[in-house]
Amino acid sequence: MSALSLVEPHGGVLVDRLVPDADVQAFTAHAATLTTFVLDARELADLELIATGAASPLTGFLDSRDYQSVLDRLRLANGTVWPLPFTLAVPEDTKVAPGDERALADSNGRVWGTIAVTDVFTRDPVAESKAVYGTDDPAHPGVAYLLARPRQLAGGSVRVLPLGEDRPFLQYRLSPRELRARISELGWKTVAGFQTRNPIHRAHEHLTKIALEVSDGLVIHPLVGETKQDDVPATVRFDAYRVLVDNYYPKDRTILAAFPAAMRYAGPREAVFHAIARKNYGINQIIVGRDHAGVGKYYEPLAAQRIFDQFEPADLGVRPLRLDPTFYCRACGTLASSKSCPHGPNERLELSGTKVREILRSGGHLPEEFTRREVAEVLRAHYIKASGDAAPSAAPAAGTRAGDPGFIIWFTGLSGAGKSTLAEALRTRLDGKRPIEILDGDEVRTHLSKGLGFSKEDRDTNIRRIGFVARLLARNGAIAIGAAISPYADTRAEVRKAAERDGVAFVEVHADATIDALAARDVKGLYKKALAGEIGNFTGISDPYEPPPNPDVVVRSDRETVEQSLDRILTTLSERGLVARSAHVGSRGEAAASKQGAEAGVGAARS
Repeated sequence: MSALSLVEPHGGVLVDRLVPDADVQAFTAHAATLTTFVLDARELADLELIATGAASPLTGFLDSRDYQSVLDRLRLANGTVWPLPFTLAVPEDTKVAPGDERALADSNGRVWGTIAVTDVFTRDPVAESKAVYGTDDPAHPGVAYLLARPRQLAGGSVRVLPLGEDRPFLQYRLSPRELRARISELGWKTVAGFQTRNPIHRAHEHLTKIALEVSDGLVIHPLVGETKQDDVPATVRFDAYRVLVDNYYPKDRTILAAFPAAMRYAGPREAVFHAIARKNYGINQIIVGRDHAGVGKYYEPLAAQRIFDQFEPADLGVRPLRLDPTFYCRACGTLASSKSCPHGPNERLELSGTKVREILRSGGHLPEEFTRREVAEVLRAHYIKASGDAAPSAAPAAGTRAGDPGFIIWFTGLSGAGKSTLAEALRTRLDGKRPIEILDGDEVRTHLSKGLGFSKEDRDTNIRRIGFVARLLARNGAIAIGAAISPYADTRAEVRKAAERDGVAFVEVHADATIDALAARDVKGLYKKALAGEIGNFTGISDPYEPPPNPDVVVRSDRETVEQSLDRILTTLSERGLVARSAHVGSRGEAAASKQGAEAGVGAARS
């Protein structure tokens, strides 16, 4: 079967923004001369999709015309259907103008490519949230993301270096060209795709096999980009997909491949994006089930199916397979849907995600009518480990216990010293029965302390607000982790005294590093500019930072790994009786522990 007979890429051409191998050396040398924009995990995922053609017809991040058109009418300015704004956020104090060229790097300083800036504009995160997510509720993970990001956006075309061999699931991370070639080799004409961010249980399996009945082949295409914290980790999910595909799907009619997008939880709009992206991979039918790409109760269960009625078939070029949700009916003794089963809800075996987690964490077994035994064992092993019942690992960890009082962990240190990185890593290592909240200095500045300046009085007000919220959380049983520069010793002492007066334990952690080390790891070059006098009110350079005279813990992020620093903190928490020792190393904690003490980007350096 010729590749020409596959479904046409969206927009007619499969985009390729990867730098040819012959040009890599010169391109890399040129990129090293440019000022750098630092991308977060979602932006990096979008960049990979653009580079490989999975986001065709996009050749870069949206300019203001395309951005507004996407929000208003789910189309690019030229009329091509496109439902989600792929944007690049730039800190508001960063000077950038059309005609500029910038390097694109991750938080570790690794350069991924460049952008030729054609437009700089400002977004309204509330308006974007309402358009894309149908809500401005900050409890929605997509809304929370937008509210935490800078409002200044840079649009323009990108060029991307060859993607690294260190990407997870590399064997399965087939590019659109690679997957199209596989489909063509197999001779498939009708190709069904299944999007998932969760393990596949029997109902999902039933839907995919219905699709196989009416298609030449099936691509199980799980998303492996960033998801919300309580989703099953991608590594665990992929183990479940592998055992399922290996044992229960025809090998000559099924492909398991990884989809490197990040989840936005945009419901109906994201369902359209998933369809368009799969079209670029050579898939011409996509299964759209109940609450596709949904979260919580923000979308009607079948809203993601109905949105496809807004478009003519030629607008999309990919067919939605609108299959009814299925369940195991005890009376029927088989999987069924409301269309084929006459029995009521009491006969249905339907387990919520919360109930599944409860069963697995307690070491119980999921019913075989609900999920395959092999899949259940993969999940059960993960949740038992996550509950601290597995054999001890080499790295010590800590667990929290239901009913224990809350407490405050207060990270202080210069910008870039590792506060946010350590806070996130600690959250995963403290995974347990109590809620854990991080009060990050930059996020608090965006929301709780919006409008405050950087005088000593405003900075003190900002820290007092963080301390007040931390006390409320801790008094209600949560673990509150503060991660702000908090430069003045007397204000930190005031916050501590207020907490202890309320009976809340307070642990101060000083994330220490030399100015030279911080400047060397600063991919934004802010320290260099501050040392040159180009930035005022920069803590540690032109404004004072008063190190804690007697912190509970000192970690040296310029000398220690994240894991070593965590061990030091956890030892102190354990000695004070605030946490119980356990064998749990969280899935995200494992990833964080592999980093070498560098904070993800450099904050405003003035909080």
